[in-house]
Amino acid sequence: MVWVARFLLLIPSLIAGWFVSTEDPRYWVIALAIGLTFLALGIVAAIYLPALHPWPRKKR
Repeated sequence: MVWVARFLLLIPSLIAGWFVSTEDPRYWVIALAIGLTFLALGIVAAIYLPALHPWPRKKR
């Protein structure tokens, strides 16, 4: 389970490393906040992308 969490926080932890030292206790909190932001943006894109760009449908 820990490996799954670390894999999901890989990109957010790299971004958090630009702003906060890895020794700082707030590092994983900031990485989690960035990860939640990515998750929210992904959900919003999944909801609104089909409405903005209708995919070509097969004609019968």
